[in-house]
Amino acid sequence: MIYSHLIAAGVALAIGATGAAYVQSNRYERQIAQLKLDASGQDLQEVRKVLGDMAGFQKGFTDALSNFQAGNSANAKAQQELGTLILDVRGTAAGLRGDFAKLPQRITDAARPALAEYATTCTAVFEAMAAAGGRLAEGGAGIARQAEGHAADARLMQEAWPRTKPAIVVAPSANQ
Repeated sequence: MIYSHLIAAGVALAIGATGAAYVQSNRYERQIAQLKLDASGQDLQEVRKVLGDMAGFQKGFTDALSNFQAGNSANAKAQQELGTLILDVRGTAAGLRGDFAKLPQRITDAARPALAEYATTCTAVFEAMAAAGGRLAEGGAGIARQAEGHAADARLMQEAWPRTKPAIVVAPSANQ
């Protein structure tokens, strides 16, 4: 009889120990699952932060690209205007070369009133050349100002470029 009580007590002890181990195992599994959930939440927050940083960088890059394209468009227009001025000056200079080649003979053959008219015309041509040269100089100065602006934009973009180190993401192992 004592043996039966001892056997029953042993069986009860085994059942109790097994039940306690099962309950403790479930607690540990729940704690592990909670830790994994917390780690995943932290990873998610880091990913959201990185995505936010990337979105900010993309916006800054898009804005800089728009400014660069606008600057290039303005430069192209200024270069076109400068090219037109240069062509005007070249045309005027070519015409003057022909006039100057014939000038000594024309002066020799010309009457006094024709010389006065010719002097007036030469003065007007020289004034027009001086004005065109001034416009040409202004155009060149405008391009130089724009080039300085583009150089400043390039420095600004270089300084604004993000210098943060990327977060190192450790991939979870297969055991987890």
